[in-house]
Amino acid sequence: MARVLLVDDDAAALEIRKLILQRAGHFVLTASTASEARASPRTEIVMLDLRLPRVEDGLALIREFHAAGMRVIVLCGNRADLDGRPEAACVDTVIEKPARSEVLLEAVQARPKIA
Repeated sequence: MARVLLVDDDAAALEIRKLILQRAGHFVLTASTASEARASPRTEIVMLDLRLPRVEDGLALIREFHAAGMRVIVLCGNRADLDGRPEAACVDTVIEKPARSEVLLEAVQARPKIA
């Protein structure tokens, strides 16, 4: 099973996604701010909400976690926030919100892209 850092500023969404991933057997760390995410121990995968609450926060985390060799899964309500940006090339999977449980689990369990 995977080690996942889950980042979202919506406490309810964070808790629900954490439970979904944990019930599937994944080890999950959580962060509710970009600062908390940066201070968290490194994991194999980061799943983050693009707006934390600003898009710029999410984009910065994408760059940082990708550079650290982590798989990056982005949750977004408006895909246009990511389309056309250089950070899009750093993302393994984009999930549009609201996301179904099965979609979250499939994204975590997917094989990583080969660079």
